[in-house]
Amino acid sequence: MNPLGPNPLAPTISESLLGYLRRVGRAKAHYTTADFLGELGTKYGRKLVDNLSEIESELKLPRGSLEPLAPCSPPKEACRDWHFERLHTDPVCPQCLAEKKPYQAHWRHALVSACHDHGLRLVDDCPNCRERLSPNTGGYCLCSCGFSLDRLPRLQAPEHECVVARAVSGAGPLVEALETAPHLLKNIGRFVHFLASGFGENRTGKAGKTKRPRTVEDTIQLLEPLASLLTDWPKGFETHVEQRLRAGNSNAASAPECLGNWYHRLMQFRDPAYDPFKEAVGRVVGREFNGSHPGRLVSGATRDWLPAKEVAERLGVSAQRLVEAVQKGEIAGKINQSGFGHQHVVIPKFEVAIIASERRAFWSGMQAKEFLGVGRKQFDLLKECGVIFEVPESERPVLADGRFFSASLIELVARIRVAATDAGGDTVAFSNLTQRRTTDKVALKKLMELICEGAVQAIAVSPDAKLAEFRFQKTDVEYVLKSERHSLDWTANDVAKLTGWKAQSVTHWCKEGLLESRTVSHGTGVSFLVSPMQLAAFQSEFVPLGTIAKSRNTTSRKLLSGLAKRGIKTHGAAIEGKTSRGHLVKLRDLATLAD
Repeated sequence: MNPLGPNPLAPTISESLLGYLRRVGRAKAHYTTADFLGELGTKYGRKLVDNLSEIESELKLPRGSLEPLAPCSPPKEACRDWHFERLHTDPVCPQCLAEKKPYQAHWRHALVSACHDHGLRLVDDCPNCRERLSPNTGGYCLCSCGFSLDRLPRLQAPEHECVVARAVSGAGPLVEALETAPHLLKNIGRFVHFLASGFGENRTGKAGKTKRPRTVEDTIQLLEPLASLLTDWPKGFETHVEQRLRAGNSNAASAPECLGNWYHRLMQFRDPAYDPFKEAVGRVVGREFNGSHPGRLVSGATRDWLPAKEVAERLGVSAQRLVEAVQKGEIAGKINQSGFGHQHVVIPKFEVAIIASERRAFWSGMQAKEFLGVGRKQFDLLKECGVIFEVPESERPVLADGRFFSASLIELVARIRVAATDAGGDTVAFSNLTQRRTTDKVALKKLMELICEGAVQAIAVSPDAKLAEFRFQKTDVEYVLKSERHSLDWTANDVAKLTGWKAQSVTHWCKEGLLESRTVSHGTGVSFLVSPMQLAAFQSEFVPLGTIAKSRNTTSRKLLSGLAKRGIKTHGAAIEGKTSRGHLVKLRDLATLAD
């Protein structure tokens, strides 16, 4: 098993980090891995991965022992790509477990549904208790219910799933053309995801982000269309490109424009090992495309060239940046040397059109906010929800300055608009869904997620309305904010409604520390949240003077005068000009009046 050390509990090079922790937990007599990690004061997730040195110290392992096993970004191995780390399930190969092999690293990859060694489907649910196998449940080779995982059903996986498993694990090529360097392609998972996402666009007609699969079944469904591409190379892939060309813009003057975003995403895989795929696209374009610019995939076409300075002015980028991109081979171009050592850089016209298209396809944060009509704080909340995402720099075209893929934002707004209803009643504009409306950020984010998923529907709006102008039924909004509330604490307004006190007075008592509370961000300031226990403690010590006056059918001013004559002080009053409000009287002081 290629141990990394002489210790029998030392990790092995093919083992997953989670699998190793399960194995060590069993050796230390822990029935579940969660109990073992709990003893270490952690659980499986990003925090654990970021603090491996502490785990190594606890387990008395040499420093750096666990780093080779950990998922990371960018990945050192394709199978340990944090971008594809499974967070919801922990599938296994029952045959590997029966043969006493450790949990394999490629099982943790979200695009892997098969064991590369045995060709069996990975299993992520228990037939005994019907529960999902997850990173924080069960133990080594055991489900939480006690079922032995080496007894799980054994089903043969189709060849294309095995191909992906071998490619991700580094044990084999994705297609024959890549056979010389499967172990060097650390981003092979991203390439497989790109290919599978292309079929998602064909089925739905939508462009944008394809979600990473959560379960093995999700992976199976995502990979299903890749069967012909991976097992019938290159015919299957070329057929797919032909279909994309025919489904593209029939009026396009260039192959890149006709193939759209799919073409631009393919060009982002700049490793020469992916050239066979680009060459295959070139062959199809040469056969099928009748436009004037076939794109950078086909050589030998007639090209008109422009100097880098002119291109820079057209595109709005610096000439130096263009020259560096040509020197690095990131864009097409020629570098001619004069007899005096001067460099003259020229770029083909079709490449200029491609770069301009790529730059338009990516928006800056300002452009994205303007398109949606939202402010910075709402935009940040949408990003935190994951419905708006920044495209990693490594996945953006080299000269694209924007960080947000415009098509995904356009599709998001269109999806919400299509799901709109004609329901009546009071409505709330999306622009008003901020922390000024609720102090519970978690509930607010959940509301935004439900809106973007279509679960909370907009009221029919005009075709040119921005997201901020979309309106939603007030009852739907309030229901979600209430039901998703993660805190039982009350705001000052809540306390005022419960007690009949003034909200301004409640806030002042919180500021003075007389009413215990905690603060949360609210707009540009803070709000105070009071727990039921804190309110009860306050009421057991103080009573507002206004409450006493109301019960005695008199005024607070008369009561103040009477209390002063008896030497009883009030507390917590807020001075407002020549008057004051919010006087509190201690209950123990009132009791002296009965003596």
